[in-house]
Amino acid sequence: MNARARALAGAALALALCAVPVPGAWAQVVADSAAKGAEAAVDPAARALAQRRDTIRYGIDAEIGDLVKDLTAEKDGKYNDELAALLKNSRSPKLRAAILDFFASLEWQGAEKLALALLDNRDNEDADLVGTALSYLAAIRSKEALRLSDPIIKEDNKKLLPSLVRLMGRAGGAAEEDLLLGWFDGDSATPALKEEAIKALGDIGSAKAAERLGKLVRDTTAGKAARMFACASLAKIKDGSSVESLVKAANDADPNVRTSAIGALGSFADGTGAPGDAARGAIAEALRDSFANARIAACKAAASGRVVQALPFLKYKAQSDPEKAVRSEACRSLAILGGDSFSFLRERLEDPKEDLTLRTLCFGLLSRYDPEGSRQALERLLVAQAAEKERSFYTALAREVANADKAPGIGSLARVLLSDKEYLIRVAGIEWARKNRSQDLKADLERLAADDPSDMIKKRAADALKTY
Repeated sequence: MNARARALAGAALALALCAVPVPGAWAQVVADSAAKGAEAAVDPAARALAQRRDTIRYGIDAEIGDLVKDLTAEKDGKYNDELAALLKNSRSPKLRAAILDFFASLEWQGAEKLALALLDNRDNEDADLVGTALSYLAAIRSKEALRLSDPIIKEDNKKLLPSLVRLMGRAGGAAEEDLLLGWFDGDSATPALKEEAIKALGDIGSAKAAERLGKLVRDTTAGKAARMFACASLAKIKDGSSVESLVKAANDADPNVRTSAIGALGSFADGTGAPGDAARGAIAEALRDSFANARIAACKAAASGRVVQALPFLKYKAQSDPEKAVRSEACRSLAILGGDSFSFLRERLEDPKEDLTLRTLCFGLLSRYDPEGSRQALERLLVAQAAEKERSFYTALAREVANADKAPGIGSLARVLLSDKEYLIRVAGIEWARKNRSQDLKADLERLAADDPSDMIKKRAADALKTY
């Protein structure tokens, strides 16, 4: 195989890696490696940007639809203005709906006037597109869209009412609260609409609804979904009188209701007096629940509520729970709670018998939450793994470094990556430096920009330096 063929093969391999969904900054690192083989003079990032803009301008609906899916996964809003222009001019209701869904996922308000125009002209527009426009307005909490409430309610448009209820909850005030309570209490609303009203009462923070929602949570004859939504709404309303109902639901026969109630108790665990004590005790006990999702919810609630009394439970779960997902969530909670939890996580990290995925997770958690106390252990492990012939664990650790934004205390780890023999690992180090703008690594970036054998690395290092 000649040099050009090897280069193309390397680029093809990197592109194949990009086809596998990879979260966060590491996805960009993998994508950038696709350009290594050819060392093209044209910046691949700029070329990709131009190609995407050309797709929006000149592509067929299917191409643009695929691009919108990619942008949704990437949460990339840099093309919003071009897509808004397409939303205005396209003749395809399906494509316009996809664009609005994308804007809703970003909660981008730039299409509010276009969406309101679709609602105002709803009798002459595609029904599905109108529904999507109203969902978008709910997502961005459009106050102006509340003027549509009375006419849509009078029309009794069953397709639009659920989105209207969401809009009321996210953007409404006292008048909308009374309407929502009427739907919740009355018999005229369908079960689906009543469930939407329950969620909206939580979004609006209705103290008037707390007692009624608590009663629903305790009602074992009520629908499971409605009770779960009521738990979530009580967590948002945060009325201390709701704790008793949630504690009872945390011991319900239905595991999904238990999970929702346990998660909701996290909102009360930082409280004082009897409600706070009851919430903390219930969360700690829930770590012994037979249902794995309930234990995961308890881990999250213990972290969000700073439930220190749950620490012994969490350490046991992190080491011995039969479900890997619970062990991982327990480690995350321990990192958030901090204190002597960090020494426990270092033990998990350094244990060669421990699952590699869990060790990698502990490496990332310690990098973010305890960079000062754990730096030596992290650097020692990273350097040791860099010297191994089999480097899959090392690559996983490098991914954690690359994804560690807002972690300026781990520059020594990024320096290990910047000096690595592999192109992809050096890019990971540059990515960390770009996001964290560490002055300690400025000289390292200048060296790469001037002397690295890869032109692409030189350019990426130079671009990173521009952000300083």
